[in-house]
Amino acid sequence: MKTFQKFEFLNLPPGEHTRLACLVRRLVEQIPWARGKIGAPPILDTRAACAPHFFNPLAVFWLICCASALEASPLISLDGTGSDAITIRVSPRNASSISLLEVLDTKGTCLKTVHAGGFSNGQKFSVGKNHGLKPGDYRIRYREGVTLALDAAVTLPHKERWVNPTDIAINSKGVYVLDRGIIEVPAVKSEDGTTTDAVPGLGSTYLYRFSRDGKPDTTFADRGRMTVDEAPTRVWSVAVDDEGIIYLPSQREHRVMVFSPTGDKTDQTIGGYEDNPNSNRNTTYISWIALGPGKRIYLFFGDLVRVYDRTKNAFDGFLYTGNSAYSKIVDGRSIGGNQITSDRQGAVYIASEAHQLEKLLDDGKAIKPSYSFHAAPMCSPMGPSAAGGLVWVATHGPATPYWDSGGAGEMVLFWDNGAELVRVEAYGKAGKAADKLEFINPCVAAQTPDHMELWVAEDGAANADGPPGNARVRKFKITSAESEEVPFTLK
Repeated sequence: MKTFQKFEFLNLPPGEHTRLACLVRRLVEQIPWARGKIGAPPILDTRAACAPHFFNPLAVFWLICCASALEASPLISLDGTGSDAITIRVSPRNASSISLLEVLDTKGTCLKTVHAGGFSNGQKFSVGKNHGLKPGDYRIRYREGVTLALDAAVTLPHKERWVNPTDIAINSKGVYVLDRGIIEVPAVKSEDGTTTDAVPGLGSTYLYRFSRDGKPDTTFADRGRMTVDEAPTRVWSVAVDDEGIIYLPSQREHRVMVFSPTGDKTDQTIGGYEDNPNSNRNTTYISWIALGPGKRIYLFFGDLVRVYDRTKNAFDGFLYTGNSAYSKIVDGRSIGGNQITSDRQGAVYIASEAHQLEKLLDDGKAIKPSYSFHAAPMCSPMGPSAAGGLVWVATHGPATPYWDSGGAGEMVLFWDNGAELVRVEAYGKAGKAADKLEFINPCVAAQTPDHMELWVAEDGAANADGPPGNARVRKFKITSAESEEVPFTLK
């Protein structure tokens, strides 16, 4: 900022001139005479003080004092605490940065995202019982300058290496990562005489558990690893409930397998295939699952979402069926979406093969399409994660025809404001070559309930027009440049 070069007389540390300049500019924008509405005494003429060829030391000193007070001023203020609704006033340091305004419970879990994106100075928001909050104690949290920061690479026990991690589940007991291995694909000869390359099978199907700090939990199963199958299988996803019960969908068996918290397979299954192909209870080639409110579980395949009671066996727990609004027919089969997630409050999100993000609503009696994000197609969106109004989506790619052509290898953040899905930001460096990409084949994102961490898996699948996936799992912190929390009570 050339306008503020005269601040150099203060002998500030490197970088502090720009920071001070930003504070002064913010201050100048907020005082009437600095905007030219009324005159100011010459000694306090900020326009003169900030001019590149004129320097007024007293004006600069006055601005520095005021800017320091401005920096120490609260980011958020509350009115109406102790009533059935409160009003929050936001005073951002940087109105254009990506910021979040969230309602937390007393344990730190995010219950609701009030707003995400940019904030204007003095912008007001209201939360209360009419927004789904019950009487009780809460906290309002404002975070400004939100971004992802790499925290740790998640490594396996027993000196193993990731082969093909495809899903992540988080509960109070830890973080579960499914590595399904790579299934053998035989060579196929097409009608034009060409033959595709065969892909050899690699690895086994394992489920690992880690502590929240990314360390292997050796108390789980066999020293931290549960063997699902000795060979790579068509098990794509995993869900784990609050009690630690594990759910794994099998495309081969067309049903969900249920395991105990210690990793032992139980006799219970969910769904299956009946003799009647038109049965509304069938879960043929089930690929993805997610837990819903109460005892509900969502079984997703094609463009269908079967809703079951997860505590009951086989078909006994069938409740109802929903459909994705996006579907197409491929080889006589209806294809709708890639993967599914739920906020466990009745909102269900599908990463669609139409390159969109779709929302369905489950009211306990039916599940129906609600609205979708259409503005900008994503390149193979996968592995969504929803909690407290925020939805993270991994864009797997590749962005054809080149890997660095944009739109792939990113973590995309959405905010569900109750009326639409708003794209907030996309994180991930594009680079100029494949080895410079921050993400290669990201296939799943999993956020913690407090909105403070994001776990990301990149699969190990081969790519016809680019490099193979990184086959790794990493833990990111969701950081912010500024943060403030204020407690409040609803009556």
